[in-house]
Amino acid sequence: MNLTTISRRALIGLASALPAIALLGSAVPSLAQQGEPVLRVVAPWEYTSNDPADTGYILTRLGVAETLVQVEPEGQLVGGIAESWSISEDKLSWRFKLRAGLSFHDGSPVTAEAVAASLKQSFIGESLSAVPLDSVSVDGADVVIRTRTPFSVLPAFLCDYASIVLAPSAYGTEGKVTKIVATGPYKLSSVDGRTTLELDRFEGYARTRPAIARLRYMAVVNGDTRANIAIAGDADLVYTLSPTATARINAAGQMKVESLTIPRVRALFFDSGLPQFSDLRVRRAIAMTVDRDGIARAILRHPDSSASQLLPPIMTGWHRQGLPAIAHDPAAARKLLDEAGWIAAGDGIRVKDGVRLSAKLLTLVNRPELPVMASAIQAQLRGIGMEVVIEVGPGNSVPAAIKDGTMQFTLVSRTYVNVPEPIATIIPDFTRERSVWGTVRWDGRDRVKALTDAYLASFDEASKDALRGQIIALLHDQMPVVPVSWSEHSVAVSGRIRNVAIDPYEMRYLVERMAWK
Repeated sequence: MNLTTISRRALIGLASALPAIALLGSAVPSLAQQGEPVLRVVAPWEYTSNDPADTGYILTRLGVAETLVQVEPEGQLVGGIAESWSISEDKLSWRFKLRAGLSFHDGSPVTAEAVAASLKQSFIGESLSAVPLDSVSVDGADVVIRTRTPFSVLPAFLCDYASIVLAPSAYGTEGKVTKIVATGPYKLSSVDGRTTLELDRFEGYARTRPAIARLRYMAVVNGDTRANIAIAGDADLVYTLSPTATARINAAGQMKVESLTIPRVRALFFDSGLPQFSDLRVRRAIAMTVDRDGIARAILRHPDSSASQLLPPIMTGWHRQGLPAIAHDPAAARKLLDEAGWIAAGDGIRVKDGVRLSAKLLTLVNRPELPVMASAIQAQLRGIGMEVVIEVGPGNSVPAAIKDGTMQFTLVSRTYVNVPEPIATIIPDFTRERSVWGTVRWDGRDRVKALTDAYLASFDEASKDALRGQIIALLHDQMPVVPVSWSEHSVAVSGRIRNVAIDPYEMRYLVERMAWK
């Protein structure tokens, strides 16, 4: 199967060694006394539950849990728990041959029965709901997944963190995960609230043994605090840094920031069922008012990040050459609003049929650049007669607002490679009345669904490429989403470690490949 790939890989060359500085106080000596240094990892993401659908991405990034299939930073699919896979002639049955000799963290063997039972629980959730699942079964030592209709991207979907394989002992009553018993090179040894995880190397790991034996993960939601940790050198890896913090971190000399453009877009998503956003002309006017180039230069300090379409050029096949860039033209935007019947009132805010062109813009605190971008967009939209009230919430506030019906429009940083195939994110974002992270009540969702259904069923690369072009063109023309900027994945790295790689898919930190200097 020819999948969209990313060719760039960041292998970070590190310089001076740094002293081991305690990040979490008394926890460091207790581990250091056991004779092994501790790798200190800082990121924004809190560990809120054991549910893989909620926090599985933390477990895969840290190397605690694994999926049947994994993706390398260059984009190729490789075996995870599965050694290999094949598909039947009717394109409905996928056979996964498991690696021999694998064990769960509790010492029990990884059997086809255990893997199948875990996958059945995974398929219940929202993340894998696009898979037309017929059955998960066991045939000898193999796991067989059968779909009701041909589904060409199943191996890519099985990279989803929601499909991590857990031991039978991980599950309590009613199939809920009560503890993490997985298969990765690291095992979870303790959890301190929502913010601190302690990991030990899993000595029973059947593949290459990690060089780093101990790891501590600390969730620090506030971006300024993460930047200060990096400036002080109080960690070994600090992920998701504000572009404005990079120069200060590098100047401090304790850590070095490395960045890589990734398939993630900062974008505006709308509840198109609201009178403010139901008219395409309003959404187009908003798109024409947002000064992408100015935001990219002044806020993000990365002029090339200005988004001319949904996905960046590194996403071969999904970034469409020749698609016209969204023009920055506030005067034309005001004319569109006039044509749509939105007339400026005495205070300058437009009104139509008694409804003010006013909406709450919800954005997130754990991406430090987003509130700053929201303020800039607020000022720009005021210039065409739209009132924007900004609300900044935690990471789960957008799904919660969509679920309870209070979402109006959002500014989020949305990845399109939760699995290494953007279709897996396009489907939930643009084919449903209410997405989890994307659009709400957009009237073009059925047209996108027809295209995505055809894409999923096709095993012909030329046909799939044509469908990719149609999907992106439709989203670009109808604007249920307004791209603002493409994202970079940034990490500050200490001089104590080597062999650090940035994964553009954001699925793994690849700690198991790192080593002390």
